[in-house]
Amino acid sequence: MEIHVALSSDENYVPFLATAVISVIENNSDLVNLTFHIISVGITHSSQIKIQEMINSHNAKCVIYDFNKSKEFVAEFLFEIPEINKYARLYLSKLLPEAVEKVIYLDCDALVLGSFKELWEVKLDDYFFAGVVDIITVNHKTSIDIPLDCQYFNSGMLLMNLRKFRDENSIIKVENFVKTYIKREVKYGNDQAVINALFYKDFYPLHPKYNCITPFYLMKSEELVKLYGLKEYYSNEELQEAIENPIFVHLTPSFITRPWVKGSKHPLTNKYLMYLEKTPWKDFKLMKDKRKMKIKVVAYLFRVLPFNIFYSTLKILK
Repeated sequence: MEIHVALSSDENYVPFLATAVISVIENNSDLVNLTFHIISVGITHSSQIKIQEMINSHNAKCVIYDFNKSKEFVAEFLFEIPEINKYARLYLSKLLPEAVEKVIYLDCDALVLGSFKELWEVKLDDYFFAGVVDIITVNHKTSIDIPLDCQYFNSGMLLMNLRKFRDENSIIKVENFVKTYIKREVKYGNDQAVINALFYKDFYPLHPKYNCITPFYLMKSEELVKLYGLKEYYSNEELQEAIENPIFVHLTPSFITRPWVKGSKHPLTNKYLMYLEKTPWKDFKLMKDKRKMKIKVVAYLFRVLPFNIFYSTLKILK
Protein backbone atom coordinates (compact mmCIF):
# COMPACT_ATOMS: atom_id res chain seq x y z
CA MET A 1 0.00 0.00 0.00
CA GLU A 2 1.41 3.38 -1.03
CA ILE A 3 0.29 6.33 1.07
CA HIS A 4 0.94 9.96 0.21
CA VAL A 5 1.27 12.59 2.95
CA ALA A 6 1.67 16.33 2.29
CA LEU A 7 2.76 19.20 4.52
CA SER A 8 3.64 22.82 3.78
CA SER A 9 5.92 25.15 5.71
CA ASP A 10 8.13 28.19 5.68
CA GLU A 11 11.56 28.21 7.34
CA ASN A 12 10.19 29.29 10.72
CA TYR A 13 7.97 26.24 11.05
CA VAL A 14 10.52 23.66 9.88
CA PRO A 15 11.23 22.24 13.40
CA PHE A 16 7.50 21.59 13.81
CA LEU A 17 7.22 20.09 10.33
CA ALA A 18 10.10 17.72 11.09
CA THR A 19 8.51 16.70 14.39
CA ALA A 20 5.19 15.96 12.70
CA VAL A 21 6.95 13.96 9.96
CA ILE A 22 8.98 11.80 12.35
CA SER A 23 5.81 11.05 14.34
CA VAL A 24 4.10 9.90 11.12
CA ILE A 25 7.01 7.61 10.29
CA GLU A 26 7.28 6.03 13.74
CA ASN A 27 3.55 5.35 14.01
CA ASN A 28 3.09 4.02 10.49
CA SER A 29 5.73 1.31 10.40
CA ASP A 30 3.05 -1.04 9.05
CA LEU A 31 3.06 0.91 5.78
CA VAL A 32 5.62 -0.26 3.24
CA ASN A 33 5.43 2.68 0.85
CA LEU A 34 5.19 6.08 2.51
CA THR A 35 5.83 9.20 0.43
CA PHE A 36 6.05 12.71 1.87
CA HIS A 37 5.30 15.71 -0.34
CA ILE A 38 6.82 18.79 1.30
CA ILE A 39 5.63 22.15 -0.01
CA SER A 40 8.37 24.69 0.64
CA VAL A 41 7.44 28.34 0.95
CA GLY A 42 10.88 29.71 1.75
CA ILE A 43 12.48 26.69 3.42
CA THR A 44 16.25 27.12 3.10
CA HIS A 45 18.33 24.73 1.04
CA SER A 46 20.16 23.43 4.12
CA SER A 47 16.87 22.71 5.90
CA GLN A 48 15.53 20.95 2.82
CA ILE A 49 18.57 18.66 2.81
CA LYS A 50 18.06 17.84 6.50
CA ILE A 51 14.40 17.01 5.91
CA GLN A 52 15.24 14.86 2.90
CA GLU A 53 17.95 12.95 4.76
CA MET A 54 15.78 12.43 7.83
CA ILE A 55 12.92 10.96 5.79
CA ASN A 56 15.14 8.83 3.55
CA SER A 57 17.00 7.42 6.57
CA HIS A 58 13.69 5.90 7.70
CA ASN A 59 13.11 4.20 4.34
CA ALA A 60 10.41 6.65 3.30
CA LYS A 61 10.34 8.80 0.17
CA CYS A 62 10.48 12.58 0.09
CA VAL A 63 9.65 15.03 -2.68
CA ILE A 64 10.10 18.76 -2.04
CA TYR A 65 8.25 21.35 -4.12
CA ASP A 66 9.20 25.03 -4.22
CA PHE A 67 5.87 26.84 -4.13
CA ASN A 68 7.53 30.14 -5.02
CA LYS A 69 8.50 28.62 -8.39
CA SER A 70 4.96 27.57 -9.22
CA LYS A 71 3.83 30.81 -10.83
CA GLU A 72 2.87 29.07 -14.07
CA PHE A 73 -0.27 27.70 -12.39
CA VAL A 74 -0.66 29.81 -9.23
CA ALA A 75 -2.57 33.09 -9.48
CA GLU A 76 -0.16 36.02 -9.29
CA PHE A 77 -2.16 37.88 -6.63
CA LEU A 78 -1.58 35.03 -4.15
CA PHE A 79 2.12 35.83 -3.96
CA GLU A 80 1.19 39.20 -2.46
CA ILE A 81 -0.39 37.50 0.56
CA PRO A 82 1.97 37.57 3.61
CA GLU A 83 1.10 34.03 4.74
CA ILE A 84 0.92 32.43 1.31
CA ASN A 85 2.09 29.07 2.73
CA LYS A 86 -1.39 28.68 4.25
CA TYR A 87 -2.83 28.50 0.74
CA ALA A 88 -0.34 25.97 -0.61
CA ARG A 89 -2.54 22.95 0.14
CA LEU A 90 -5.15 24.32 -2.26
CA TYR A 91 -2.71 23.65 -5.11
CA LEU A 92 -1.80 20.07 -4.28
CA SER A 93 -3.81 18.87 -7.29
CA LYS A 94 -1.45 20.92 -9.46
CA LEU A 95 1.80 20.33 -7.59
CA LEU A 96 1.61 16.57 -7.16
CA PRO A 97 1.88 14.11 -10.08
CA GLU A 98 -1.44 13.14 -11.68
CA ALA A 99 -0.82 9.54 -10.66
CA VAL A 100 -1.40 10.67 -7.06
CA GLU A 101 -5.20 10.69 -6.86
CA LYS A 102 -5.54 11.39 -3.14
CA VAL A 103 -3.33 12.67 -0.36
CA ILE A 104 -3.40 13.12 3.41
CA TYR A 105 -2.65 16.77 4.18
CA LEU A 106 -1.30 17.67 7.64
CA ASP A 107 -0.67 20.96 9.38
CA CYS A 108 2.77 21.11 10.97
CA ASP A 109 1.61 21.92 14.50
CA ALA A 110 0.76 18.33 15.20
CA LEU A 111 1.69 14.82 16.25
CA VAL A 112 0.61 11.62 14.54
CA LEU A 113 0.16 8.86 17.10
CA GLY A 114 -1.56 6.15 15.10
CA SER A 115 -1.69 4.43 11.73
CA PHE A 116 -3.13 6.12 8.65
CA LYS A 117 -4.08 2.77 7.11
CA GLU A 118 -7.83 2.97 7.89
CA LEU A 119 -7.99 6.63 6.91
CA TRP A 120 -6.37 5.90 3.56
CA GLU A 121 -8.99 3.25 2.87
CA VAL A 122 -11.88 5.72 3.27
CA LYS A 123 -13.83 5.86 -0.01
CA LEU A 124 -14.13 9.50 -0.98
CA ASP A 125 -16.10 8.80 -4.18
CA ASP A 126 -17.84 12.14 -4.88
CA TYR A 127 -16.47 13.92 -1.80
CA PHE A 128 -13.67 16.46 -2.17
CA PHE A 129 -12.45 16.02 1.40
CA ALA A 130 -12.71 13.92 4.53
CA GLY A 131 -12.13 15.77 7.80
CA VAL A 132 -13.20 16.45 11.38
CA VAL A 133 -15.90 18.96 12.32
CA ASP A 134 -14.42 22.05 13.97
CA ILE A 135 -15.55 24.11 16.96
CA ILE A 136 -16.12 27.60 15.63
CA THR A 137 -18.36 30.54 16.47
CA VAL A 138 -21.26 31.77 14.35
CA ASN A 139 -19.06 34.61 13.06
CA HIS A 140 -16.87 32.15 11.18
CA LYS A 141 -19.84 30.90 9.18
CA THR A 142 -21.54 34.23 8.57
CA SER A 143 -18.27 35.80 7.39
CA ILE A 144 -18.13 33.37 4.47
CA ASP A 145 -21.89 32.90 3.98
CA ILE A 146 -22.17 29.31 5.18
CA PRO A 147 -25.65 28.34 6.42
CA LEU A 148 -25.63 28.21 10.22
CA ASP A 149 -27.02 24.66 10.27
CA CYS A 150 -24.13 23.32 8.16
CA GLN A 151 -20.94 21.79 9.52
CA TYR A 152 -17.62 23.62 9.41
CA PHE A 153 -14.52 21.44 9.13
CA ASN A 154 -11.02 21.87 10.54
CA SER A 155 -8.48 21.83 7.71
CA GLY A 156 -5.52 20.79 9.88
CA MET A 157 -5.88 17.19 8.70
CA LEU A 158 -7.58 16.42 5.42
CA LEU A 159 -7.91 13.42 3.18
CA MET A 160 -8.07 15.17 -0.19
CA ASN A 161 -9.60 13.85 -3.40
CA LEU A 162 -7.09 15.20 -5.92
CA ARG A 163 -8.70 13.32 -8.79
CA LYS A 164 -12.00 15.14 -8.28
CA PHE A 165 -10.16 18.45 -7.86
CA ARG A 166 -8.54 17.94 -11.25
CA ASP A 167 -11.60 16.57 -13.02
CA GLU A 168 -13.69 19.59 -12.02
CA ASN A 169 -10.85 22.12 -12.38
CA SER A 170 -11.74 23.32 -8.89
CA ILE A 171 -8.68 25.53 -8.57
CA ILE A 172 -10.43 28.15 -10.73
CA LYS A 173 -13.31 28.28 -8.27
CA VAL A 174 -10.81 28.54 -5.41
CA GLU A 175 -8.92 31.46 -6.93
CA ASN A 176 -12.10 33.36 -7.76
CA PHE A 177 -13.29 33.01 -4.19
CA VAL A 178 -9.94 34.01 -2.68
CA LYS A 179 -10.00 37.26 -4.66
CA THR A 180 -13.37 38.11 -3.16
CA TYR A 181 -12.32 36.86 0.25
CA ILE A 182 -9.26 39.14 0.34
CA LYS A 183 -11.25 42.20 -0.75
CA ARG A 184 -13.73 41.58 2.07
CA GLU A 185 -10.82 41.30 4.53
CA VAL A 186 -12.32 38.19 6.11
CA LYS A 187 -10.21 37.23 9.12
CA TYR A 188 -11.51 33.79 9.94
CA GLY A 189 -9.25 30.93 8.98
CA ASN A 190 -7.50 31.84 5.73
CA ASP A 191 -7.52 28.78 3.46
CA GLN A 192 -9.69 26.91 5.97
CA ALA A 193 -12.40 29.49 5.35
CA VAL A 194 -11.97 29.10 1.60
CA ILE A 195 -12.23 25.31 1.80
CA ASN A 196 -15.36 25.46 3.93
CA ALA A 197 -17.05 28.19 1.93
CA LEU A 198 -16.67 26.27 -1.32
CA PHE A 199 -16.84 22.64 -0.22
CA TYR A 200 -18.86 22.42 3.01
CA LYS A 201 -21.37 20.21 1.16
CA ASP A 202 -18.60 17.95 -0.12
CA PHE A 203 -16.98 16.81 3.15
CA TYR A 204 -16.98 13.27 4.49
CA PRO A 205 -17.08 13.60 8.32
CA LEU A 206 -14.48 11.62 10.27
CA HIS A 207 -14.20 10.48 13.88
CA PRO A 208 -12.56 13.20 16.05
CA LYS A 209 -9.54 10.93 16.65
CA TYR A 210 -8.37 12.09 13.21
CA ASN A 211 -8.05 15.69 14.39
CA CYS A 212 -7.82 15.75 18.17
CA ILE A 213 -7.63 19.49 18.88
CA THR A 214 -6.49 20.96 22.20
CA PRO A 215 -9.97 21.85 23.56
CA PHE A 216 -10.86 18.13 23.56
CA TYR A 217 -8.41 17.73 26.47
CA LEU A 218 -9.97 20.60 28.40
CA MET A 219 -13.76 20.43 28.03
CA LYS A 220 -16.67 18.04 27.72
CA SER A 221 -18.89 17.99 24.66
CA GLU A 222 -21.68 20.01 26.29
CA GLU A 223 -19.15 22.65 27.40
CA LEU A 224 -17.76 22.97 23.88
CA VAL A 225 -21.30 23.35 22.54
CA LYS A 226 -22.05 26.10 25.07
CA LEU A 227 -18.78 27.99 24.76
CA TYR A 228 -18.73 28.09 20.96
CA GLY A 229 -22.47 28.37 20.39
CA LEU A 230 -22.74 25.08 18.53
CA LYS A 231 -26.00 23.35 17.70
CA GLU A 232 -24.45 19.94 18.32
CA TYR A 233 -21.06 18.26 18.37
CA TYR A 234 -19.34 14.91 18.83
CA SER A 235 -20.47 12.96 21.89
CA ASN A 236 -18.42 12.72 25.09
CA GLU A 237 -17.77 9.07 24.24
CA GLU A 238 -16.33 10.01 20.85
CA LEU A 239 -14.18 12.77 22.33
CA GLN A 240 -12.90 10.45 25.05
CA GLU A 241 -11.93 7.88 22.44
CA ALA A 242 -10.15 10.62 20.50
CA ILE A 243 -8.15 11.60 23.58
CA GLU A 244 -7.28 8.03 24.54
CA ASN A 245 -6.51 6.74 21.04
CA PRO A 246 -5.73 9.70 18.79
CA ILE A 247 -4.46 9.25 15.27
CA PHE A 248 -3.73 12.92 14.60
CA VAL A 249 -3.26 15.37 17.48
CA HIS A 250 -3.66 18.96 16.34
CA LEU A 251 -1.82 21.22 18.79
CA THR A 252 -4.13 24.18 18.33
CA PRO A 253 -4.02 27.31 20.51
CA SER A 254 -6.43 27.18 23.44
CA PHE A 255 -6.46 27.96 27.15
CA ILE A 256 -3.08 26.25 27.47
CA THR A 257 0.07 26.95 25.48
CA ARG A 258 1.46 24.58 22.89
CA PRO A 259 4.23 22.06 23.68
CA TRP A 260 7.07 24.11 22.18
CA VAL A 261 6.34 27.01 24.56
CA LYS A 262 8.23 27.08 27.87
CA GLY A 263 6.12 25.79 30.73
CA SER A 264 3.38 24.34 28.51
CA LYS A 265 0.72 22.39 30.39
CA HIS A 266 -0.45 20.50 27.33
CA PRO A 267 -0.80 16.83 28.36
CA LEU A 268 1.29 15.71 25.38
CA THR A 269 4.19 18.11 25.93
CA ASN A 270 6.67 15.41 26.98
CA LYS A 271 5.68 13.18 24.07
CA TYR A 272 6.05 16.10 21.66
CA LEU A 273 9.52 16.94 22.95
CA MET A 274 10.47 13.26 22.63
CA TYR A 275 9.67 13.35 18.90
CA LEU A 276 11.36 16.74 18.47
CA GLU A 277 14.50 15.19 19.98
CA LYS A 278 14.55 12.68 17.11
CA THR A 279 14.81 15.37 14.43
CA PRO A 280 17.78 17.43 13.21
CA TRP A 281 16.24 20.29 15.23
CA LYS A 282 16.64 18.60 18.61
CA ASP A 283 18.47 21.71 19.90
CA PHE A 284 15.44 23.91 19.19
CA LYS A 285 14.96 26.40 22.02
CA LEU A 286 11.49 26.47 23.51
CA MET A 287 9.65 29.70 22.85
CA LYS A 288 8.51 32.26 25.38
CA ASP A 289 4.81 32.68 26.07
CA LYS A 290 3.98 35.70 23.89
CA ARG A 291 0.24 35.69 24.43
CA LYS A 292 -1.36 39.06 25.13
CA MET A 293 -2.15 39.77 28.77
CA LYS A 294 -5.92 39.57 28.18
CA ILE A 295 -5.56 36.06 26.74
CA LYS A 296 -3.39 35.01 29.69
CA VAL A 297 -6.00 36.32 32.12
CA VAL A 298 -8.79 34.42 30.34
CA ALA A 299 -6.67 31.25 30.41
CA TYR A 300 -6.08 31.72 34.15
CA LEU A 301 -9.80 32.18 34.79
CA PHE A 302 -10.55 29.03 32.81
CA ARG A 303 -8.06 27.11 34.94
CA VAL A 304 -9.33 28.26 38.34
CA LEU A 305 -13.10 28.72 37.87
CA PRO A 306 -15.86 26.13 37.45
CA PHE A 307 -16.91 26.10 33.80
CA ASN A 308 -20.31 27.78 34.20
CA ILE A 309 -18.83 30.62 36.26
CA PHE A 310 -16.00 30.98 33.74
CA TYR A 311 -18.53 31.12 30.90
CA SER A 312 -20.55 33.86 32.60
CA THR A 313 -17.39 35.82 33.39
CA LEU A 314 -16.20 35.52 29.80
CA LYS A 315 -19.47 36.99 28.51
CA ILE A 316 -18.99 39.98 30.81
CA LEU A 317 -15.37 40.47 29.68
CA LYS A 318 -16.44 40.51 26.03
